[in-house]
This record gives sequence, structure tokens and C-alpha cells, in this order.
Amino acid sequence: MRQVGQSSKTVTELEADSASLVGSFYSEPDYRDRFVIHLDPQKYESVDQVVTDWFTKQPAWIRLLSTNSISKAGITSNVEFGGYTVGHSVGSWTVLDRNDTEILFGDQMGFMEYRFSFRLVPGTPEVLEGSTAVKFLWKRTGRFYFALVKPMHRRFTRLLLARTVA
Repeated sequence: MRQVGQSSKTVTELEADSASLVGSFYSEPDYRDRFVIHLDPQKYESVDQVVTDWFTKQPAWIRLLSTNSISKAGITSNVEFGGYTVGHSVGSWTVLDRNDTEILFGDQMGFMEYRFSFRLVPGTPEVLEGSTAVKFLWKRTGRFYFALVKPMHRRFTRLLLARTVA
């Protein structure tokens, strides 16, 4: 279990949870992670608000890489237009599934599929979970690429979760 803190918020890495949408998406993913952070009580009324903060509170350069947009207003407008409905996209991220507590996004890079979700943990709405699942479509290329980006992915996921809820 590793922890990263920012503004008195601590992000903890836990074992993957198969009860979540992202956890049950692949029967055998090539990579899985799960990070949790405690929220201030009543800060968010829905997972939609958390996800909007995730996208809009990212530094511009990460938002450009993540959503193909630097503009916070563009992201907000995109979300207002389609919300987080299944099939709607925020930048390159398509909403694949959702329920009242979790939104699952996905993208395919040709050689691998990438899925991530945000979930307000049922029974504990003050706990936010960010999870990732990766499936390599071309095993060698996927492994090579993800070996390069995995350390950055893990670090940025922790830091961005803390920044989102700060």
C-alpha cells in the first residue's frame, strides 16, 4: 500500500476491486490498479461532479494529452452537451458504462485498450476510487508501450486524484 498526500489529502493504492464496473470489464486484464482518496463530507453530490473536476482541474498540458483539449470551457461545454451518458465522449474518452456511483471511460490505441473509472464507493460516499484496466491487443507492443508509461501513469493518477478533490 503506497500513499501520496497533497493538501492533507492522502491517496492510497489498494488491490483491484472486481465489484466495480472497470474491475468486471475484462475477465483477465493485463494491468489493473486502484487508488482511493477520502473526500470532504458533502463536497460532491454525484460522481458526475467528481469527474468534471477531474477533467477541468488537470494542468493544461495533461488535459491536452488526456482529452485533446486545453480549454476548460470546451470540456465543460462538452459535458453540458451530452453529460456522462453511455456513448458520449469527453475528448478521446468515451463513456462505456455507468451507474449512480461509477462512470467507466475507454479508449483504444490500436495495440491496447485502456479503461478507467471513477466511483464513489457504495456505503461510503466520502471515498473516491479511481481505477484502471488495460488489455494488450498486440502483446509485445502493448507491453513495451505500457512499461514506458506505467510509472508516469501511476504517479499522475495519484497526484491528479489529490488535486481533483483539493
